[in-house]
Amino acid sequence: MRIKELDVFRGFAALAVVLYHYTTMYNKMCNVSSSWELPYGWLGVPVFFILSGFVIYLTVDKSKSAIDFLKKRFIRLYPTYWLCLLITLCIEYFSGMFLADLTWKDILMNFTMFQQFFNLRHVDGAYWSLLPELLFYGLMAFLMKIKKVRSYYLYNAILLIIGIIHLVFPLPIIGKILSIHYILLFMIGIAFYRIYNKMNTKWDYVFIIFNYIVGTKLYFNAQEHHSISNVFSYFSLALIICLYYLFVKGCFSFLAKFRVLIFFGNISYALYLIHQNIGYIIINNLEDFTGRNMAMFIALGISVILASLITFQVEPRIKPIVKKLLYNNNN
Repeated sequence: MRIKELDVFRGFAALAVVLYHYTTMYNKMCNVSSSWELPYGWLGVPVFFILSGFVIYLTVDKSKSAIDFLKKRFIRLYPTYWLCLLITLCIEYFSGMFLADLTWKDILMNFTMFQQFFNLRHVDGAYWSLLPELLFYGLMAFLMKIKKVRSYYLYNAILLIIGIIHLVFPLPIIGKILSIHYILLFMIGIAFYRIYNKMNTKWDYVFIIFNYIVGTKLYFNAQEHHSISNVFSYFSLALIICLYYLFVKGCFSFLAKFRVLIFFGNISYALYLIHQNIGYIIINNLEDFTGRNMAMFIALGISVILASLITFQVEPRIKPIVKKLLYNNNN
């Protein structure tokens, strides 16, 4: 079941992240300045994390077991990821950019999505957010296995306690490896799912507030690549949470009319995976001829075309094959 309002959220977040990378992050990487900046485009990432927490319960509800849940997540993530990874590797190879910094161990481990867990380099910088997703899926599968997936207050309270302990006594295994700051953002999404489906009590709102307070403090403490230690950043994430609240209360039904953003929402996963290094390569090779702004829009256009082809032409052909292989092996 697709919720069009969430597709609009995805589309908006995807565009924000792409333009953030093509402007602010590219400028920092090349030590240049330009008339185009989107310094708060990174807020698209917490939008995605909260949204992932929301939609994961849709998958949980449709899964027969923890293994079935993990298979569904594998089919959703890995075929598209592998294709985008191969395309990125090919373009990096022929361009001569980025690949020189990678070892064969880095490249091979990237196919697992667990390279960050072993402190190895990413083939594309955008891949950093995949590990928190996988760890969250692992947590949900574990809770399904022990039949505690519905005990939201219990495991959210445990995660909050771990987060508070990490604030006082920082431990690398909790911060960098277990990504507790991201997991608390996922928990906000789960609470909103419960409210959306009228499964909640007043305690869900309490947990949203505490997840926000602890999660954002941990989130901002963990970030090093952009300037976020200011009141506006905290306010912005609070605003995102308010927007999700308005969504679950039915205030955003009109968003279903925004077909362009729904389109970007549909291609958001492939676009996120394909855009960063390929976009940097395109901008770097074209900006001297076309100007920086035109090079950026060409990079955006090529990334959107690639993501559209992957989403609408390749995925529908690959995923049924992967699904058949996974579920037939069960018989």
